[in-house]
Amino acid sequence: MTDIHRLEIGAPGPFLPPWSNVKKNAQLIDGLGYDSMAFPDHFAGFVPESIWTPDFTPLALLQQSPHTYFELASIMSACSVVTENCKILSAVTEPIRRHPVLLAQTFLTLDHISQGRAILGIGAGEIENLEPYGLNYSGQVGKLREALQIIKLIWETHEPFDFEGKFWTLRNAVMSLRPAVQDKPPPIWIAAHGPKMLKLAAEFGDGWIPTLLQPKDYAKRLRTLKSTREKLGRNGLFTAALWNWCILDEDDSTRHRLMRTPLAKAFALLLPASEWKRLGHQHPFGDDFYSLRDYIPMDYGRNEMLKAIEEVPDAVLEAFYMIGGAEEIISQLEDYCSAGLEHIILWNTTGMFDLNKTKGSYGIMKEVLSYVKQ
Repeated sequence: MTDIHRLEIGAPGPFLPPWSNVKKNAQLIDGLGYDSMAFPDHFAGFVPESIWTPDFTPLALLQQSPHTYFELASIMSACSVVTENCKILSAVTEPIRRHPVLLAQTFLTLDHISQGRAILGIGAGEIENLEPYGLNYSGQVGKLREALQIIKLIWETHEPFDFEGKFWTLRNAVMSLRPAVQDKPPPIWIAAHGPKMLKLAAEFGDGWIPTLLQPKDYAKRLRTLKSTREKLGRNGLFTAALWNWCILDEDDSTRHRLMRTPLAKAFALLLPASEWKRLGHQHPFGDDFYSLRDYIPMDYGRNEMLKAIEEVPDAVLEAFYMIGGAEEIISQLEDYCSAGLEHIILWNTTGMFDLNKTKGSYGIMKEVLSYVKQ
């Protein structure tokens, strides 16, 4: 059990233009005392452009497309320079768009620029960022395993080395950049949910960063992960983290109004079909739907999306989001701490569903942060 006052809290790193806003928001996050900024690594967003219209969401009046992201390494580097304290985390990248050697070099570079604050958050990838761009998503877990082996090799030696794998073959490869602090390369946090990925996280990870897990499920997977680490003789420092989406307001009826907006429901379609079934519902996209593997938003037309959104029940929305005022969120965080959580990224999505609720929701975030940091 982790004391809530030892819990680290992070925020999503700003990733939308213009840079002037990114700089201001990064410095605000750092100044408020957040422990980390976690940057997404996307070409495509989670919402189809077919429904990105003003009648669906007022955000369409402010942002032309839902698929707008600054490049990961560039924006992490820039935010490292204008901040001093918070960790700088990728949440998460994968080794398909970026060669493992490039990832190793990139995060050592970020390690230097941030003066030791960089964390490599990595997973097997999402099909939406790969197949539309001519990249093959198959064998993704095997690719991640080999990539982690290569990254570890590079971080352990400045001498040329060979690597013979199914996906990568290296001959006399060398990359001699060393960590900012000798023998202390950036921590690797692995996004893992299923058995194969949890084993990978135990074998190679210095931390674990899943998303959308309830406390009981989180505790169960963490126990499995820790047990595997013990069997592998891995007893070094390890951070149990999580990324969750939040809807924040002190008024219960307002929270549920926001939860039921079309955009909030569109995001909740990302919850796997297995979770829908556990909650007693059938996913509109099929009984085997798993968003990381199956969801390419650009392939979904407007009518198909609107029909699916109508089918999202409250039970799924309540499982997808952390919902509440300051007191309710603190109570939920205590449950997660009891499950072993040590670091959480809280994405405050409230203003996306009602721009007028943005300021109040960040007031609640400040209250939560202040309580935890006592």
